[in-house]
Amino acid sequence: MQNIQVDMGTTPFENMFLNTYVQMADGDSLKSFLLIYKDCLNGGVDLEKIQRQLGFDDKTMNQTIEYWINMGLFRRKISNEGEEYIEIVSLRQAYFGKTSQMKMEQNQKAIDLAERKSAMFETVERIIERTLTPNDIARIHETMDEYNSSPELVIEAFRQAKEVGNVDVKYVMGFLKTWRDQNIFSLNDLKIMEERRKLTRKRSPRQYKRRQNPSSTPNTNKDISFAQKAREERLKRMEELKNKK
Repeated sequence: MQNIQVDMGTTPFENMFLNTYVQMADGDSLKSFLLIYKDCLNGGVDLEKIQRQLGFDDKTMNQTIEYWINMGLFRRKISNEGEEYIEIVSLRQAYFGKTSQMKMEQNQKAIDLAERKSAMFETVERIIERTLTPNDIARIHETMDEYNSSPELVIEAFRQAKEVGNVDVKYVMGFLKTWRDQNIFSLNDLKIMEERRKLTRKRSPRQYKRRQNPSSTPNTNKDISFAQKAREERLKRMEELKNKK
């Protein structure tokens, strides 16, 4: 990087945005986002000025804004005065979740949970082989909060979903609902349930009968001894009949 002699200002962007959306967004949407983001960081957004800079008509400008709303990076909100405005979503904040971020400064447990969630999202992205969108992240957060599921259990849900070939986030969240209904809230709970099922299968009457009455194999020592004894009995009877004659 060249040494800067005169600083005219810079605009920092989250790496998560650059890694995910630069290659995904169309040119017009990307242009409007960059200029809106820059103005937002510098105190205020003048959409009319940005529209003139880009040479967009009203329809194109509105389409670019709706694009980012649909992607989850812009969020419509209502102020206390009842006025509608748009908030730019922080991807880093989305990873940690609102509840965890608010409690971070209060206790170590919240910090630990935030770190586990961050690791969870990274692992999930490796499993599904794509980057999670803000909407995906929000859905996962909401489901975890609703069902009180641990980050490790979420990872296991995606792992099992990958095995059956469907890693759609909505589908995977169904795993957490099923487990919640079975009083499973952590990976340890799931392991305990699986061990109990194994023990139940082993103790079932069918399993017990199968162990007590295994299917015979033709060359066991017991079978050989029985066959040999039967032959000896037949030879003995034949010899007795022969002697009587």
